[in-house]
Amino acid sequence: MMKGLDEAVILTPRDKIYSSIVQNPGLHFREIQRRTSIATGALQYHLDYLKKKSFIREEKEGKFSRFYSINSNVVDSKLMNLLRQDSVRKIILFLMNKKRASLQSISKEVCLGISTTSFHLQKLVSGGIVIQKHQGSKVFFNLKNKESVLLMLLEYKESFLDSLVDNFIDTWEKELAP
Repeated sequence: MMKGLDEAVILTPRDKIYSSIVQNPGLHFREIQRRTSIATGALQYHLDYLKKKSFIREEKEGKFSRFYSINSNVVDSKLMNLLRQDSVRKIILFLMNKKRASLQSISKEVCLGISTTSFHLQKLVSGGIVIQKHQGSKVFFNLKNKESVLLMLLEYKESFLDSLVDNFIDTWEKELAP
């Protein structure tokens, strides 16, 4: 590598794509495109090549495809796929600080409509991330395993590009500090 030249200039498009996926597991096509500034056709070509050569794997999730390095240490790609969704991530971060919460309180806190919040919560429940408990006529939600969520947020903090995640992690790190 030549001294003084920016690494981004030297990397080939395929290297940029692969590096982006390694550093940010679970990105979808458009997010990879935004982060690498590679044209749609070229990006698709290089992703197909990387899949064919077994450098990356693709996980289909609804209308999105999310990409992971074959050597990725993400043990729970279902959780990562959910954390990559802004509204879902806001709900998860809210539940991290609560023992339990109602649909209405979650909806109000994350500034989403009741039906939208309910839709996202059902994704989290069916994904095994959130537990739904009925108490009389009320329904409450809580995270199943806060520790695994925290570990993933800590490990991939920079990849979310989200001030909510940054603030949450900063708070947790202050609490954990001696």
